[in-house]
Amino acid sequence: MQDPQPLRDLLHRALARYLTVTTRGFVVDGRVDPVPRLVVRILGYGGARTLYQQRKPVCRSLDGVVAVTDPTKRCELCPQIDSCTPQVRLDLVFEGRPHRLLLAFTSAKNFLAYVRRLDAQPLAVDAGRHELLVVPRRGWGEVQFRETR
Repeated sequence: MQDPQPLRDLLHRALARYLTVTTRGFVVDGRVDPVPRLVVRILGYGGARTLYQQRKPVCRSLDGVVAVTDPTKRCELCPQIDSCTPQVRLDLVFEGRPHRLLLAFTSAKNFLAYVRRLDAQPLAVDAGRHELLVVPRRGWGEVQFRETR
């Protein structure tokens, strides 16, 4: 099997489209209606951090270590680290295009539990296709994960 690392590195450098989670589903590529279910290939995942001010991201790290906009700005030394939101970053392919999804607390817990289930089978998370579903909660959407066959 070919090493997927070059593909992951390319995705990190590419202008990935961000998916947004709402109570009605995923906002994909500017579509008017959110999509409640996606079938994707997960290329990789890792830690991330976002600093929001007035509900808008003002600083982001896609590895939880260094800011995207300023490679000299390290998260561990930032005076605003306690205001940052820890997240899990998913790099994935949907409809043949790279996308990025940042998971908040409950969705991140769901994903990490899903990875543990796959590891126990043992299946690699980047080896197959996965279904992502949004379950509406009060004012937010929770992402859940399933294998597709």
